[in-house]
Amino acid sequence: MRVAPLILAATAAATLAGCSTSSEAPRERVRSGTVRSRGPVVVRPLFAASTSGYVPAIAAALAVTAAVTVWMLRSDDAFHLAVDAAARRRSRRAPGRRPVSYRTRAEGWTLAPSGRPETAFAWKALMQTLRVFDRREAVRAVVVLTALTLITVATGREGPAALLGGFSMAAAGFAILMAPQVVRIDMRQDLEHLELLKTWPVRAASVVRGQLLWPTALITAFAWTMIAIAVALSGTLVPNVAWLSRVAAGVAVLILAPALVVAQLTVHNAVALMFPAWVPLGVQRARGVDAMGQRIILLGGTWLLLIVMAIPAALAGGLFWLAAARFFGTLMLMPAAAIAAVVIAIEVVAVTEALGPVYDRLDILAVERPE
Repeated sequence: MRVAPLILAATAAATLAGCSTSSEAPRERVRSGTVRSRGPVVVRPLFAASTSGYVPAIAAALAVTAAVTVWMLRSDDAFHLAVDAAARRRSRRAPGRRPVSYRTRAEGWTLAPSGRPETAFAWKALMQTLRVFDRREAVRAVVVLTALTLITVATGREGPAALLGGFSMAAAGFAILMAPQVVRIDMRQDLEHLELLKTWPVRAASVVRGQLLWPTALITAFAWTMIAIAVALSGTLVPNVAWLSRVAAGVAVLILAPALVVAQLTVHNAVALMFPAWVPLGVQRARGVDAMGQRIILLGGTWLLLIVMAIPAALAGGLFWLAAARFFGTLMLMPAAAIAAVVIAIEVVAVTEALGPVYDRLDILAVERPE
């Protein structure tokens, strides 16, 4: 009996569709020696009486896979051309259409003539956000979420409370772990105007830190809202946990959220400064399988560096928790989270100081402008 073709066919079957097994494993003499096994072993491909009947089926499946792959790669070019054509159509003004008019309005935050340079960058990012974002929509969303939470708590129905609480927890997790990659109102956007930034008489480290302030505040505000709703409805999600423990855990997450967000934004801005060709600038978005893989690699690297930055903070907060929890209980989650957040903040300051020379050495020609 030839073992090599059988093992090859069985391996392919296990990869694509699973394999049939046998609980009896007789001893079998082959050229390479004696094979002994007492557990289940692969004896033949699934749904095929022999290897000769299995190979044509696998060949047909591989042909379909190859055809789908070729179609996916070729359709990327078609989608790219369609998006460009749509952008050109939008850029042309339709005949008889009224021109768009802009009106100025007073803002609540007036930039002071003197102060920290980081504040100027936060003010600039805030003004950019207000130009494209309607504040009335934000107010409506807050009112709706508040009303839903109050109604759910007042009625005491477990179904809607569990649904809204679970959604809030998921939204908070998304905001903390994924939103720093989506919200790009930082160096990833302003590198497009690097020649202007270089003319400002501001320390490079202050430029980097200033780029982090507003996106951190924006993401943190959303995450805090979702966490507050989840804590308010946590009684239906984890009814076996005491309310004091739930509140302490919720406050601890509130304290840790901005630290985790600013740590990820620091990593993204560091990548933008060190490898500007890897980061799409402005409003451009690369398309295709290669761009998707690049985003996945960047996201995985960001989470890996976040774990590395969180290890010292976890050790500091964990040691404090172990020392104080025996005396004060779960309330010590809050100061432990504060200690961890302070450690991450110190790391962020150190990293932004180290990125200052990288920003100074960054050549204007190294940044690829969007077409």
